[in-house]
Amino acid sequence: MTTPPHLLILTSKTGGGHVSLAESLADLLAGDFTSTVIDPQPGWIHRHYQLVSRHALWLWSAEFQISNTPRRAAIAHKLFSRFIQTRLATLIAQEQPAAILSTYPFFSYSVQQAAPAIPLVLLYSDPRTLHSAWLTVKDAALNLAPSREAYAQALAAQVQPAQTHLIGWPTRRQFYDPDTAAAERAWAATGFRRERLTIFLQGGGEGSAGFARTVEQLLALSDGDGQPALQLILAAGTNSRLQEAFQARSGCHVLPFTKTIAPWMACADLVMGKAGPNMLFEAVTLGKPFLATTFIPGQEEGNLELIRTYGLGWVALTSEEQMALIRTLLNQPEQLAAMCASVAVYRAWNSAGIAKVRSLVLAAIPAKKHRDADFNDLD
Repeated sequence: MTTPPHLLILTSKTGGGHVSLAESLADLLAGDFTSTVIDPQPGWIHRHYQLVSRHALWLWSAEFQISNTPRRAAIAHKLFSRFIQTRLATLIAQEQPAAILSTYPFFSYSVQQAAPAIPLVLLYSDPRTLHSAWLTVKDAALNLAPSREAYAQALAAQVQPAQTHLIGWPTRRQFYDPDTAAAERAWAATGFRRERLTIFLQGGGEGSAGFARTVEQLLALSDGDGQPALQLILAAGTNSRLQEAFQARSGCHVLPFTKTIAPWMACADLVMGKAGPNMLFEAVTLGKPFLATTFIPGQEEGNLELIRTYGLGWVALTSEEQMALIRTLLNQPEQLAAMCASVAVYRAWNSAGIAKVRSLVLAAIPAKKHRDADFNDLD
């Protein structure tokens, strides 16, 4: 029996949904490949991200923007390589992968320095506006562009066109192959009425008073008979304050942290939260319109335009805008139905592109005898 090729999928626990994207690749390629998903960065990088993302988001945005030119991105690659090169070389020697995939832009230069003979596959994790760090390495074995915009930018930056392919945004198996029985169990657990507008609201690590007020305002909406106008599935993540504040509220089902989130999103008519690309495209994959309420400046700003351009939902960045939109959807349900139809068009396009990924990765891996020679080069 032939052993399937092994992949090393590199990712980063520094926001941007890199981990979910890496897990999506592992799910998508399972069967033809085995894989290891890992973040090779030292712990201090993770701690830095946790600190600035919670208390100084402006600093994270500034770091993103400062490195976002071809020259500065190249310098950042070389500096970053000093911190991970030894760890990365050890990891590659242990895993002996047939190919190395990355969902994080700052690994590509380091990988080519550590193992130039092993095929490098880059999955751009910016759906609309590519950071310059993605375009520093122009000769990867395979570049996967998740959107028309990313594909055009890569070609304009003179990334090799023969190795660059337009696909779509991969999601985890629980989204592209949903468990309908699990969704039914989720409905039963909520005790909700199916005819009432249901919103999946992502709270996650956000614990601000502003977010709690949004939840209160949504729960306070009522119909003409004085009955609750909608019901909420509140994904509170690890935020214990949100859980305690709303777990006993009528019309609100509080969902603590779980990796199995698709069945709960499947119950909703609308997904509402931060404009991270993974959550956006997970909603699209389930056929759900998305309401973007906030975003990380720089890193996620382009996602707002993507939502507007392709009719994937709405952008409402203030509480007033959000409440006005929800009232409109309650009074004019045909607007929600029209947006669902728009989402379905993009969903079909995205699914067709994702179907190409398996064959593209297989084609990027050389014959076994060449792989064996590559591994010998690492000894």
